[in-house]
Amino acid sequence: MKLKLFAIAAMAAAVGFTACQKEKAGTAAVENGKATSMKVSLTFPTKTTRATADPNATDDEATVNTVDVFIYTAGGSYSSAAHLTAADFTPSGSTADADTYTATTMIPTTTGTKSVFVGINLPSAVVASIKSSPESGLYSAVQTMSKADLATAGNFVMFSVAPVTSTFVADVNDPANNLTIRCQRLVAKVTVETSATMAQDGVPGTLGDLTFAINNFNTKLFMMQGAAPSLEDPNWASGSYVAGDFTDAAATAYLPILSRAAIASPVLTDYSPDYAAENTSQDKLRKEITRATVRASFIPQNITAFTNGTDNSAGYTTTDDFGGVSTPATFYAVTPSVAEGTFYFTSQGAANTFAADNGGATVITYTDGLCYWNIYLNKTPVNQVNLWDVLRNDYYKCNITRIVTPGSPTPNVNNPDLPPAVDTDIFTDIEIAFWNTPIQSDYELGN
Repeated sequence: MKLKLFAIAAMAAAVGFTACQKEKAGTAAVENGKATSMKVSLTFPTKTTRATADPNATDDEATVNTVDVFIYTAGGSYSSAAHLTAADFTPSGSTADADTYTATTMIPTTTGTKSVFVGINLPSAVVASIKSSPESGLYSAVQTMSKADLATAGNFVMFSVAPVTSTFVADVNDPANNLTIRCQRLVAKVTVETSATMAQDGVPGTLGDLTFAINNFNTKLFMMQGAAPSLEDPNWASGSYVAGDFTDAAATAYLPILSRAAIASPVLTDYSPDYAAENTSQDKLRKEITRATVRASFIPQNITAFTNGTDNSAGYTTTDDFGGVSTPATFYAVTPSVAEGTFYFTSQGAANTFAADNGGATVITYTDGLCYWNIYLNKTPVNQVNLWDVLRNDYYKCNITRIVTPGSPTPNVNNPDLPPAVDTDIFTDIEIAFWNTPIQSDYELGN
C-alpha cells in the first residue's frame, strides 16, 4: 500500500496547520509514567477524487514508504520512537479536501504530556541523528542531505509542520491517545516553460534545446523550519556561507523546458520538475542563493572570418550565413569595445588573431554552442525579509516571456558577492505560491 501526500501547504493558515503546538485533550485522569499506546493518523489532501482537488502533485512527489514517529517529554527530552511503513496504515475517513490514513499498529509510549513529530521517507542516518538529541535539536541540529536524499522519485522526505502535544492516558481508546499530524515536503518544486509568444532578442541566431537545472542546492537544513519571518536555516547568518555546503547540477542533469507554443494546454505530466532544498540567507548574495539555470544551444547568424580564409592580411568579413554551421557547435565571442560591439567566430584561430589585432581583447568561448541564464527565485515575496529565499514545499512555476541571446558561456553567476541585479540579468514579475496552488510567473532572461 502506498499513501499519497498531495498539495500540502506550509502556510500556518492552511486547513489543519498550526503555527504553534497543538494540544490534544483527553477525557481520562492522568497517572504519569504508566505504559500505554498511541495511534497516529496522517491526513493527506487528495487530488484524484475531489471536485476541488489540486492537480499539481505527482505520484513520485507523494508516495509514502516509511513513517517515523518521534516522541518527546514535556521537558523536551527524547522519549521514544516508532518506525512504520505504508502497510501499517489504512484509510479511515474523508472530508471535502482530505483523506485520512490511520496507523493500524499501536505505538508504545507512557502516560503523561508528550510532543510528537512525524518524518516520512527519512534516511536512516537522519533517523539516528534525531533520536540522539532532544526536541530542541529538531530546530537547531544541522542535518546534511543531498538532493538524492531529499527528492528521489517516489521517496520525497517530509516532516511535521508543527509539533502535536498531548497528555497520554492509560486508556488507549481515549481521544488524547489518537493524534492527527500534518507533514510537508522539505524541498521546493520548480518548473520552467516558455510562453507561446516568447520573444527572442539580442544577437540574431538560432536558439534551441532549452533546458534547466537547479544550481546551488543547499545540503544543510533543520528538520523544523526556522521561526517566522526570517525562517533561518543553518547557513542563514552573514559570513556563514561555505561553498562546500552547496552543490551544482551536473551537465547531464538539465531537464526539458516545456514549450507553450508546442503544448498550449499542458497537463501535469508534460512538465519536467526539478527540486531545491530550502535556502534562506541574511545577505542575499548571488553565491548564496539557490537558482534555476536555463541552458540552450545557440548558433550566431552573423559570423566573422578572415576575408581570404587563411589569415588577417586581407582583413575580416562578417556574413549572415551562420558561417555554414547548421547544428550547434563551439563558437567564440570577441568585444573590441562597447561602441564596436561583439563579433562572433566559428574559428578559434580567427578569433584569437582578431582579439590580438584589437589590443588583446578577451576571447570568450561558448563550448558546444551552449549558453546560460540564471533565474533567481522569490523576487516579490509575501514577506520582504524572504527576498530570494527558496522555501520548503513552495512551487515556483517559471514562464519565460523574453530571452536575450547569447547569454553567458557558463552557468556561473556574475558578481557572486553582490545581491541579484533585479533589472539586468533577469526581468521578472514573480509571485510565490504553495505547491498546491502554483502561480505562473513571467521572466525575461537577459545577458
